[in-house]
Amino acid sequence: MQIAIPTDNENAIYSNNAYTAPKFAIYTVTINDKTDISFSLQQIIYNPLHKLKCDYFEEAQLKCNCDKEHATNLRHLYEHYSLLDLISGCEYLLATRYCKNVSRSLKKGGILIYKIPPIIKNVDNAIKNFLIGASFANTAQHIHYAS
Repeated sequence: MQIAIPTDNENAIYSNNAYTAPKFAIYTVTINDKTDISFSLQQIIYNPLHKLKCDYFEEAQLKCNCDKEHATNLRHLYEHYSLLDLISGCEYLLATRYCKNVSRSLKKGGILIYKIPPIIKNVDNAIKNFLIGASFANTAQHIHYAS
């Protein structure tokens, strides 16, 4: 399986809205059995939208707080679909923050989003957190509310 992770210029996890990230690290995860899981970096893809904007995004775009008019603007929507084109072939996007338009566009393209807890800053830890979370979710049979 392939996963994409938005990264900053120092290859740390990018913590703002994923579609504004400078680049994306594409990893391949290989699962042979429950005890033999490996992952490796396949490529770094630079975000052309980030380059086009010359590092300038509105604060609302960075923090996923676009007003209703901006969020429904056709040009703005297409900016989000450029992310789908950029990371096509991946099954998951691991991201700390993403807006509704990112979620909607990736869902239409068959890419699922796994939210990275904001305390995780390291790509390796983000992937391990994802693998543990996905494994637990797939093997849990009964989850009971403990009051």
